[in-house]
Amino acid sequence: MQDSEITVCAVVGDVAMLDGQRRAPERVERVAEDGIGAAVVRAAATGATWLWLLDGSVEPAANALEELLAPLTRAPALGDPILLSSMIVTQDGELDTLAPPWPRLFWRENAIVGAEHRLPALRAASWGSLLVHRRALSLYGAPRVDFAGAGDDLEWTGRMLRETPGYLVPGSVAVRNRPLSTRGVAYTRSRVRILVGDGWHGTDRVWFAFVLVRDVTGRLAARPSAALRRLRAATAGIRGGS
Repeated sequence: MQDSEITVCAVVGDVAMLDGQRRAPERVERVAEDGIGAAVVRAAATGATWLWLLDGSVEPAANALEELLAPLTRAPALGDPILLSSMIVTQDGELDTLAPPWPRLFWRENAIVGAEHRLPALRAASWGSLLVHRRALSLYGAPRVDFAGAGDDLEWTGRMLRETPGYLVPGSVAVRNRPLSTRGVAYTRSRVRILVGDGWHGTDRVWFAFVLVRDVTGRLAARPSAALRRLRAATAGIRGGS
């Protein structure tokens, strides 16, 4: 599905984030009190072919959108991606380890295609700078309100990229200008719900479980007193399901 005309609607909390972009979006939709999901729905309704979701904690480079759009000239070769993500770095220029890209490990053909174009294939993506095709709304809906603030990005993109290509675009960079809040109990509960939901399956689910256990045990090692609350949160996540 290659678009004959590419139009972009930016989804932002502050329009000043778009200042200086070499390639400006045609439309802009503000994230209001009703949240990112409602803003994404409004953006899709503008008729734009692509939605550029910018998190309020990042500052995109002047060529961020221009570089995100560049791979679309090779869309058929890339399998018509549904999502493209910028590289999110810290103010020191290092990869943002609090919201890293989730690489594709178990779809060999997709990973090879991405490597041929120097675009790492993604299995999920975190909030930062995401370019999402509007067809994602009809196929997967908007980010879920019940995950808002604690995993809505991984839940949404995990379902989206389960069987559809998406890539990291290293030439597109956004700088994280303030740290993310990863609330402990909510973090654990939401990721367990994602694990038992319908976005991950087979070996992907095993990998997600491994990352979840690694992160939780690391947090517990740093704060053993939180163990009981973490266990309760995990139990609540399993019971809550998808």
